[in-house]
Amino acid sequence: MLQLLLTVAAIVWATCSVFASDEQDCFQGQEPQLRIKGCSEMLERAPEDAIAYHNRAFAYALAGAIDNAIADYSKVIALAPSNASAYANRGRAYASKGDYVRAVEDETKAHELMAKATAESPVVAPKPAKAPKKAAAAAKPAAVAPKAKEIPHASPNVSQEPPAAPATSWWSWLWGNSPDQDGSKNAKP
Repeated sequence: MLQLLLTVAAIVWATCSVFASDEQDCFQGQEPQLRIKGCSEMLERAPEDAIAYHNRAFAYALAGAIDNAIADYSKVIALAPSNASAYANRGRAYASKGDYVRAVEDETKAHELMAKATAESPVVAPKPAKAPKKAAAAAKPAAVAPKAKEIPHASPNVSQEPPAAPATSWWSWLWGNSPDQDGSKNAKP
């Protein structure tokens, strides 16, 4: 009985190490062929693993197998239709083949998905640290700073004011014309 238990344990340990090796090759392999092999092994066990397809597609693209990369990115899109990265990468693969119509379609879809995800994700402000109860009771309220205006669904570095207009247009640099203080143009000979 002990012999059987040890044999089963050895088989399980060997199988787990093979699975871990395939996963490591798929996600961290330095050589594209090693990544392709590792991801393919994972996909044999879990054919609906969108992440493994995505990594294998990337490895195919690195190896120059663009058609295989496009097929795998298409599978990722079928499994996870909101994966913007799959659309963007498939668009790059199409562009590398010269299929610019499909490339633009995929890049446009990727940008739409990223904009939608950005608009749907709430901006969460960090909570202030709580003061100990004794210190909170003894502390007097300080002057409260006015709250900054918030722009809904905007990234933190979006300015509320439009940028200032440039003093001269780009063509004035090219032609040597610049507006005077009164707004008239004096062309340089």
